[in-house]
Amino acid sequence: MKRVLVVFFMFSMLAMISACGNTQPNTQQESQPSTQQETQQNTQQESQPNTQQETQQNTQQESQPNTQENSQQNTPAPVNRSIILSTTTSVNDSGLLDYLQPYLKEDTGITLDILAQGSGQALATAAAGDADVVIAHSPAAEKEFVENGSGNSRTEFMHNFFVIVGPPSDPAGIKSAPDVASAMKMVLDTNNKFLTRGDNSGTHTKELSLWKLSDTDPEADKENYVSVGKGMGDTLVMTSEMQGYTLTDLSTFLSMKSNLDLEVIVDSGADLKNVYSVILVNEQAGKNVKTADAKDFMDWLLSDKAADLIAVYGVDIYGEALFFMGV
Repeated sequence: MKRVLVVFFMFSMLAMISACGNTQPNTQQESQPSTQQETQQNTQQESQPNTQQETQQNTQQESQPNTQENSQQNTPAPVNRSIILSTTTSVNDSGLLDYLQPYLKEDTGITLDILAQGSGQALATAAAGDADVVIAHSPAAEKEFVENGSGNSRTEFMHNFFVIVGPPSDPAGIKSAPDVASAMKMVLDTNNKFLTRGDNSGTHTKELSLWKLSDTDPEADKENYVSVGKGMGDTLVMTSEMQGYTLTDLSTFLSMKSNLDLEVIVDSGADLKNVYSVILVNEQAGKNVKTADAKDFMDWLLSDKAADLIAVYGVDIYGEALFFMGV
């Protein structure tokens, strides 16, 4: 009997062990996910971007320009071009145009071919179609130039002053003269030399108007009234050599003063203001007149930048500006 119970107990234990063995694998399969399949799915979900959001972001990044880079690329360098400027010798001899040239070239691409002459000849050159733009300081002649159809857009833009220069000792004693016209008359009355440009320039025209105010005919004094027939620089050199007197714009004198034995003797008076104008030459004057380029030059010359440059020209060398903007 005991033997039968032992055998029955052993079979019961084996049956329980077998049943437990069959149940555990199924439980593990049901409780554990399909690791390989779900891992791949999770990995794909994590690695794939939010397509709509990121696509919009990428599109925006691609569509937005690099403003600074594109701005630099879209600003073309000025095209190189040249125009002929017919101008008075006083502007050229002062060095102003050489000073302005690099700035003009950088901003506009324009190079100036300069014809330096007296205002009268400068206007005549332009009227013949041999210049594109004019700078002069002879108001009456300038107005006639525009009225006869040779020029347009005449604009007064800067000024300086005329002065009478002479020997430092002032042998004619004109410092004590009551006005400019009287001072000039005193030069001839005291048997001193007065040198005139004699070239129909703006300075020459101004001088003739002053002689008229003094009721004097300088041509009557052939010995002391000397006609040079050249520009302001040459006239100053000859005046220094002859130790005479002459009328000059202050700018040219200051730019040459270190090489001259002359001083400013008379520098005050309402009649001594010297106004400069810029004038475009009409296309009808000649088939080669570059109207558009001349207009670009004129616009630059009348700009705030040019005004600032002109306002300081000469200060570092001569202690004062040589030209003043406005009239």
